[in-house]
Amino acid sequence: MLYLNKNKFRRSGPATECLLCLSNLNSHPWPIYTMVFTEKFAINLEAQRNQLNLAGILGLNLGLDQVWSFLEASERQLIQLMDSPVPLSPNTAGNIEFGWCLFFLNGMMPNVPSEVRFILKGIKEGLNALGGVPVSHIIALQWERWLIRLDGAGVVKGDGSLVSTAQYALLDPGWVLSVLQFLLVKLGIRKIVPFNSTSIPIKILPQPSLRVAVFGDWGTGAYQDGHLAASPSQQVMQQISKQAPDIAIHLGDVYYSGMDVEEQHKLVDSWHHHAPLGNFTLNSNHEMYYGGHGLFKVALDPAVSPLFKAQGGATFFSIVFGNWLIIGLDSAYNAPQATMYLDGAVTDPDQKKLLHQAGVSGKKIMILTHHNPLNEIGDQQNSLWTDVVSALGKKPDYWYFGHVHNGIVYSETSAAGTVKCRCQGNAAIPIGHAAWFDNKPSISFYTNSPLGDTDPRNALRIKNGFALLEFTANSVLENWYYQDGSLAWSSQLAG
Repeated sequence: MLYLNKNKFRRSGPATECLLCLSNLNSHPWPIYTMVFTEKFAINLEAQRNQLNLAGILGLNLGLDQVWSFLEASERQLIQLMDSPVPLSPNTAGNIEFGWCLFFLNGMMPNVPSEVRFILKGIKEGLNALGGVPVSHIIALQWERWLIRLDGAGVVKGDGSLVSTAQYALLDPGWVLSVLQFLLVKLGIRKIVPFNSTSIPIKILPQPSLRVAVFGDWGTGAYQDGHLAASPSQQVMQQISKQAPDIAIHLGDVYYSGMDVEEQHKLVDSWHHHAPLGNFTLNSNHEMYYGGHGLFKVALDPAVSPLFKAQGGATFFSIVFGNWLIIGLDSAYNAPQATMYLDGAVTDPDQKKLLHQAGVSGKKIMILTHHNPLNEIGDQQNSLWTDVVSALGKKPDYWYFGHVHNGIVYSETSAAGTVKCRCQGNAAIPIGHAAWFDNKPSISFYTNSPLGDTDPRNALRIKNGFALLEFTANSVLENWYYQDGSLAWSSQLAG
């Protein structure tokens, strides 16, 4: 194997990944995983240069114009949040999660270690052949001024997103890996793993009830979070284990980019409740940043781990219990790269066939996806809604999803109407109070219990959590819990 080390390759042992402590990135030492450089990758990088140069000569850009437009809009969001007296409003173009990207890609971010700069340099050679990277409108002094706030408690966007440099908050330096990995895929240097189109229905034998844990955006693994005894993901898994569900379902996202080592350590090795009737995990945007390799070749490969063997190596599935169909879909594999896999899509014939068959089955249907079918405040349907409902031939009864890092119950006055839409993307990522959701008719409930940690950097945080669903033949009871085990919301109490 060839691994990156101080701007040159060196031979290493048989380990599958390289872990470097990249110190002083944005004035903070964060241990983050670097790229894996195999001999094949090094050869591919060299071979791709000629192809990319030819693409530049022919005026092709592999769809990069759309990516750049998205990143420019994302940067405008970040600048407005940090500097403008006018607050951000819902449905603003871009995504603040990637608001720093152009600043980084233009080599303007300070204190980036040489290992990362080397990777960036190689990628930029390819990008320059295709017209280069748009300029960033963030300047160094502005960034340094922001860091005074971002190195502290941070700033909270209206949907609860925590913008700070704390680990797994939106300006954690580790997210540079997501962008670099995505660009390797976008430029064709890393190929996307083939889609597994074979999905076998899982039929649960008759029993009085079926208890299912549902949790999303959980793949952070263990890390020191302020003064907490364990990270949110660890605490959530501890509480899931106490509830002892029959089935456990992760709605996707292993950070930072679903690399092999991350799927192993932050998903498989951190999953301490082996549910007796099956464990399941969905594909997501972060898994796709690595081309799906970690998910398909590590997490879902029974030869590597038997944890998710019930899925049979596929990223979509159906569970039959009584008069229920619980359908997990892959909304990431065909999501548009133009918005960095952030907008879900279900367009392949295999999943559409599964949905059509479900729609004529006469059973009650609960859909599970990583991506959200509604916008954050619930007043608009996203294109994913149309994909699924069109293939199904009708509206589902329930729809659980992640992606938005919050826990949200949407009301019948939302764009979902009578479909009971629930967001469960709050199992690990640091979040704060979502001011946009206050007194919003489209939202019946959202998680808003203060974390209560005395670390000043966690002053704005609220608790993470998960859902426990108890199905009987014709009904389902929904209980949501916080990471400390306290009850957050119950459909029984909601009436």
